[in-house]
Amino acid sequence: MEQALSDVTVLDLGQVIAMPFCTMLLADMGARVIKVESRDRGRERQSLGIKRKRGGVEERVPAAQYRDRNKLAITLELKTPKGVELFKELAQRSDVVTENFSVGTLERLGLGYDDLRKVRPDIVYASITAFGQHGPYAAQRGYDMLAQAISGYMSITGFPDNPPTRSGQSISDYYAGMLCAFSIVSALHYRNRTGKGQRIDLALLDSLVVALDNLGERYTVGGEVLTRAGNVSFGGSSSGVYPTTDGHVAIAAGASDAVWRRFCEIIGRSDLTRDPRFAAAAARRDRRDEVAAIIQGWTQQRSKAEVVRTLSTGGVPAAPVNNVAEMVADPQVQAREMFVELDHPTYGKVKTTGTPLKLSETPGRVRWLAPQPGEHNEDVFVGLLGYSRDDLARWRGEGVI
Repeated sequence: MEQALSDVTVLDLGQVIAMPFCTMLLADMGARVIKVESRDRGRERQSLGIKRKRGGVEERVPAAQYRDRNKLAITLELKTPKGVELFKELAQRSDVVTENFSVGTLERLGLGYDDLRKVRPDIVYASITAFGQHGPYAAQRGYDMLAQAISGYMSITGFPDNPPTRSGQSISDYYAGMLCAFSIVSALHYRNRTGKGQRIDLALLDSLVVALDNLGERYTVGGEVLTRAGNVSFGGSSSGVYPTTDGHVAIAAGASDAVWRRFCEIIGRSDLTRDPRFAAAAARRDRRDEVAAIIQGWTQQRSKAEVVRTLSTGGVPAAPVNNVAEMVADPQVQAREMFVELDHPTYGKVKTTGTPLKLSETPGRVRWLAPQPGEHNEDVFVGLLGYSRDDLARWRGEGVI
């Protein structure tokens, strides 16, 4: 099956989360992504596989690096002159180079944007860093937690009486990865029209600033500084997370006054729709705790399934708060094929995260799991660049690959 990006080659220096996720999206859409890593980095990546026992033997399954699926993997030591030379040869045959090292790292190796566009003038060169390529924080090393802290994201996460709380996963890495993939496709589209390549500069911090709903504007326009509200929505007091007899449910009972009226009818409290204290959204917002008590009083007597079924069929948005096991088993997640099972030549059947890219003509696909470090050295150095197997053997001995 032809895919949307099957004519694109990406030379990927991505590591950890942000850039590997970006290039995973490109690979899901068919791009030939060549993952470049040193032997040490490759061993470290493999050590992070998921532990399991199979046939009484413990093994580490590389499903932990699902972000490296669909990629070709080569080893290359960029601190050697030959490694730099080979990388430049690969860049000549690539459309995109991606990296998420600290600012200035690749420039010091002679592999910065200005260096590579000398060998491929129309190259698209994408970088993801914590704080971007310029500004007072640019030179600092940084990770998702710092981006969450500086962006204000932590300040609005958690309960009012508790400390600021980080998101449960490295959320800025995924936001930045998605924005970078979009930027790369946009830059390729521009190049197709003009013949010009360009530099892409993505920051974890920036990705969270744009994901704060309108909380930034609430301050810049109205001078309002919102902080943690727990499980109650900033937009209204009748949307939140409420207890049931067997867990919790998320309910948006106040998405609009019409939804609020439906909710009140369902719980047998149509009187609330005529009470000026609760009839309008602004009034309910001023009585957040009272509204929460009304909703909780109804949900806590029922199971998750009953609450969700009753509200959903009545036109009120509601969903169970799933743990990870429940999420994997959720019928909607299964219907969307968000977990797929693949046969691995070493590990047998492995179930891994599916692709969210659902296009009618060129859908994303999970073709293979994360490759072993250097698994495709011969395919790339011999098949793509035209070197011999003897060259590979010599470079292995010299520590180049």
